[in-house]
Amino acid sequence: MIASKLDRAAKFRKLQEIYLAELPGKIDQMRRQWEVAQDDNSASDAFGKLQKSTHNLAGSAGTFGYTSVTNIARVLEALIGQIESVGQCTQKTVDTISELIEEIGVLAQQPPQDMSIAFATPSVDKNSGSGARGQLVYIVEDDALLAKEICDQLMRYGYDVEIYAGTTELASALKNQVPAAMLIDLNLSEGRLSGSGFISSNMSLLKDIPVLFISSQDDWDARLSVARAGNSAYLTKPLDFNELLDRLELLTVGQNEDPYRVLLVDDDPVLAEHHALILAEAGMETKIVARMSELLPVISSFHPDLILMDIFMPECSGLEAAKVIRQKSELLSIPIVFLSTEANLKTQRDVLELGGDAFLKKPISQAHLLSSVATRVSRFRKLRSQMQQDALTGLFNHATIKVRLTSEVDRALRKNSPLVFAMLDIDHFKKVNDQYGHPAGDAVIKSISRLLKKRLRKSDVVGRYGGEEFAVVLPETTVHEAKKILDNLRQQFSEIIHGQGVSTFSCTFSGGIASVSSFGDAATLVDAADRALYKAKDSGRNRICEYDEKL
Repeated sequence: MIASKLDRAAKFRKLQEIYLAELPGKIDQMRRQWEVAQDDNSASDAFGKLQKSTHNLAGSAGTFGYTSVTNIARVLEALIGQIESVGQCTQKTVDTISELIEEIGVLAQQPPQDMSIAFATPSVDKNSGSGARGQLVYIVEDDALLAKEICDQLMRYGYDVEIYAGTTELASALKNQVPAAMLIDLNLSEGRLSGSGFISSNMSLLKDIPVLFISSQDDWDARLSVARAGNSAYLTKPLDFNELLDRLELLTVGQNEDPYRVLLVDDDPVLAEHHALILAEAGMETKIVARMSELLPVISSFHPDLILMDIFMPECSGLEAAKVIRQKSELLSIPIVFLSTEANLKTQRDVLELGGDAFLKKPISQAHLLSSVATRVSRFRKLRSQMQQDALTGLFNHATIKVRLTSEVDRALRKNSPLVFAMLDIDHFKKVNDQYGHPAGDAVIKSISRLLKKRLRKSDVVGRYGGEEFAVVLPETTVHEAKKILDNLRQQFSEIIHGQGVSTFSCTFSGGIASVSSFGDAATLVDAADRALYKAKDSGRNRICEYDEKL
């Protein structure tokens, strides 16, 4: 932790040194712009450049320790903003502008006064929006057969598992490695309620590790001991593995979430790097755009969760850029947060009316920047999930998977790279509903969905196509590779035990695959995979078939 803080401070200090070295040149440039504007009253270009330079200085100086420079620059920016042309200025106004520029020059020669903004302590967890503990789960269970059964089930879904028979072994393991979550029996061989007792006595050692208790007891005392241990996840034996996996996912939600992705649009490179460093230190991925003409291509390739943009940019204003962004239907919901020194209330209202989500004033503290960005990204991701995901499985819904398939096919054709599309269908699913009930059928659907999410790559696209049918897009994958991957998943799914107690059963699925190399668009690719799926069904089910022209 100390090394991290020192490294972080060194990065900020380096940016400050760069800014201080550039500061005299920035002020000299303002002097020249003002001189040109006075010499030629029609030189609106020079006057506009002075306004932009003043705006940039007002927004950046305080960030690097020159709060007094920011304050004077704001006064100057407000004064310039009231002037339509230099020719209309009174001599008093001309003198005031000149005096303010010189006062800025004097203040800039002094050492930095205030570094509280640059070196503030983050208010957002460093791991917000990013996975830190992977898929490691500790099982603490003295029943060796049950521990192995739980281990086998979790490993099929991609979890790494370590088993410990008691709390002594567990305590030693926790000192070496922190898991994503723990499953612990309430009553171990060490005594009644020894599991919850260990958790209660070792809160500092556990480091906020999510804990799921399992027990054959279902009485008040047992549940109260778990509640007092600070955990609410409690499952009774015999275990329902679907419920166990659901609870485990809820406990670890966010740990393996993709990092928040923030696009910074600012033509001040040092200030942009400063803000990017703050966000990166909180675990977010960032990218900087300085030219508006590059904005849309970068949005398309970077897929940001939020755009942090200055209002005053050289090619066009941030407000105009927001209008352009909102012209694209797929970007209507992405948060756009403006970061500017703008004090005009009408302009701030325009920001919200023209598609902006918030207005943050420069210079901004690290804590305020992080909380503002994290809150809006979190809300955006939740809204996007509700619009794009199937309610039961959490996979992409039918409409979204079709859009994503079209996008991936277009990309594969442009890059001349392989891509495979697969249609999967649970075998004899109607019999599952008829024999075990619709809740059991839902559990099977959730089970295959979980398997696909956990075992496929992040670059793969998985969706529920409808009912018990699923769609998978495998970019950068050949037919041979896809068949091997899906056959492996098919085998793993057939080994999963569904149901509870004596009413247990297993299921299989069939699949059809087709390659983009044989088709020029998404629609024909879907049709080809669907034909291959029917071939798999007609050939006896529980198999993966690839499309061929004879179908």
